[in-house]
Amino acid sequence: MKKFEIKGTSDGKWLVSHNEPPKFTCLFENKRFSYQRTITGLTDPTGDPKEVQLLQKMEQWLKGYHKDKID
Repeated sequence: MKKFEIKGTSDGKWLVSHNEPPKFTCLFENKRFSYQRTITGLTDPTGDPKEVQLLQKMEQWLKGYHKDKID
């Protein structure tokens, strides 16, 4: 299983899942990457350095493989 997985939803949004502990998901609109209000599954995604690092890895993965969806 891949560490990150991206799926489209029926309303034109994208759901990104992190499949290893800690598991979390991030929902964002097409061409907009904003996880501040949409992230679920993490305890403190803005204050815990390990969780911030996971979000940064997810953002790098999106920019590397799915740039057309976030820019």
